[in-house]
Amino acid sequence: MAIPFKIFEVIEPKDLGVIASKLKDLRILEEEDIDGKVVEVGMEVSDLRLEDGSLKGVIETSFVASFRYKNEFYRAPITVDAPFEFYEYEDRLLLIFEAKKARANKLAVFLSQVLAAKKNAIIEAYIPHETLKAMHEENPMGTKVIFFDEIKLPNVKKLALYGEQLRDSRLYQEYLRLGKIWYVVFEIEGIVVGVTRNCVVTVFSRVDPEDALALVKERIIPRTEPPPIE
Repeated sequence: MAIPFKIFEVIEPKDLGVIASKLKDLRILEEEDIDGKVVEVGMEVSDLRLEDGSLKGVIETSFVASFRYKNEFYRAPITVDAPFEFYEYEDRLLLIFEAKKARANKLAVFLSQVLAAKKNAIIEAYIPHETLKAMHEENPMGTKVIFFDEIKLPNVKKLALYGEQLRDSRLYQEYLRLGKIWYVVFEIEGIVVGVTRNCVVTVFSRVDPEDALALVKERIIPRTEPPPIE
């Protein structure tokens, strides 16, 4: 099963102690009735751990879901966990969510409001097109897929190279001329990883989540840059 991550840049606050104090015992919950049973829905932070150079924890999101079994409809409470880590790297502070893009984005906005009372205190990290290009060209035989966007052709939004196409240097150079690299799937130390310019990282190989997170820190984060702010 693939393990999804998304990396964000923390603009403010950057002090892990301050962040820990604001997240400690954070619970934003309300009660909802399900067929006479009262349950709590909302968000809360659990398992908060301040370590050297990082702050780890889990955001638990609880909600009521509706589902159908044959011809009957039911409602049930569900809790979804999203592990996170505030991670110091050089002079930057990054936030790593182990969650799919949509959920990670929503939770990043939530934490931004909690920590700084505004939406843009936590923003997407960034890997430039030139860096993704270099990551492919360092080991082209390890690349599985490349997607290009910002295509200079009418009515074409994306172009892709798969399999044998990746060995066609002429086609690759033509696609580079027409657009920018948006997404690359390649192999790192025997592990297949997908990376986008806005730092969505998917580990496709079967590995332990802690090992996947370590790979993100060691091999992907050094390639990121503070996003350009216009």
